[in-house]
Amino acid sequence: MRSAANPLRLDPSRRAARHCLLLCARSEGNKSSRPGAADPAAGLTPPLRQSVDWAYFLELGCHHGLLPLAYDRLRRQDTVVPPGVLAHLRHVYHANLRRNIRLEATLAEAVTALQGAGIEPIVLKGGALAGTLYPHPGLRPMVDLDLLIPGEAMDRAGSALAAAGYSLSGALPAAMVPFQQRFGGGLEWLREGHFGAARIDLQHDLVGVDFCRHAFAVDPNELRARARPLILGRRQALQLSAEDTLIHLCLHPAVQHGYASPLIGYVDIDRLVAREGADSFWQRLVVRAGQFRTRTAVYNGLRCAQDLLGTPVPAGILAGLAPGGLRGRALQRLAPLDEGRIWTRTEQVPSGLRQLLLYAALMERRQDVLGMVRAILFPCRDWLAARYNLDDEGQARLQGLVHPLRVARALVRGLHRPLVQSGLE
Repeated sequence: MRSAANPLRLDPSRRAARHCLLLCARSEGNKSSRPGAADPAAGLTPPLRQSVDWAYFLELGCHHGLLPLAYDRLRRQDTVVPPGVLAHLRHVYHANLRRNIRLEATLAEAVTALQGAGIEPIVLKGGALAGTLYPHPGLRPMVDLDLLIPGEAMDRAGSALAAAGYSLSGALPAAMVPFQQRFGGGLEWLREGHFGAARIDLQHDLVGVDFCRHAFAVDPNELRARARPLILGRRQALQLSAEDTLIHLCLHPAVQHGYASPLIGYVDIDRLVAREGADSFWQRLVVRAGQFRTRTAVYNGLRCAQDLLGTPVPAGILAGLAPGGLRGRALQRLAPLDEGRIWTRTEQVPSGLRQLLLYAALMERRQDVLGMVRAILFPCRDWLAARYNLDDEGQARLQGLVHPLRVARALVRGLHRPLVQSGLE
């Protein structure tokens, strides 16, 4: 079988499918002509005249959340695209449009419930981006709704959502809920309806992994101070500022997914840069990334968007953010921009050990790497009490002795299993 990791050995019809999909995903204001991209002035017609593996195109587009965007571009090329392909894309687009309309109503209702409890949420990811970065509400697929709230408001927020008909999704054992509320990234709430399940991911920190949260100093209070209004029908919520949004878009695939995530996240970056790419934006971004110690994560996110979609990032910005020395070389090894990793239809989640090494490469201070090791091996007693559901100080001391042995066992598992499955997270 031919390796999908080598574009030179890839079947030409599949290479053309990838090429067309990326062209469909690019912002129409993106006039860059990176290597491998078609002439922007020529549009989509030349690559579409090639032999395109349309079945492969549809499979990849579905996995990466790009089919609605593909329909928006290809419906203007109906003399070239097979009618069956265009009909399938039309169906996906309209199904996504209907889903997003329902999700927007769900979001407005959830925001109303939280505001009634005295909590002002910040809407993250698709809930904030679908209606602000994309010209039509059906172009940006969403799976769930992500809301950022203060950590101390998690209990009140849960009560407000429960009163609105939501319940915890059951993804976590009940004994782990207090730990997740305090130390984890948040909780998922679920409500069944006539049109399927509505999911709300309630978060109290952008960095969902507790043992590396100290390294990426993304202060929720700082995010809230710079947040801007987001209109939801007749309601108003908050969304992150433009520079904080880009930092989140660069940080999320690194910390949460080890860069094994769908390409729609890089499309979000491309759209944000197309809208905000003035000199003042880049200046604010560099300052903010330095303040949050996320320069390396931002560099890698922007580099990926530029290489994939031709996102116009000033060379001086990338050069100023790029890590040097050992960290730079380690990042290239741990997060390569190779086609086998990007285009796989089943996400190649890195092993737990590789993910830990990636965290270390993203950290900008040596003491933060040591802090991560210490937090993994020797967490505080409050952490131990919440993690192991303890109510006795003596038990916490005993678990403090046993915990490093559990970590050692998880590290062995993490040689071949993802972070969550190994027990390290």
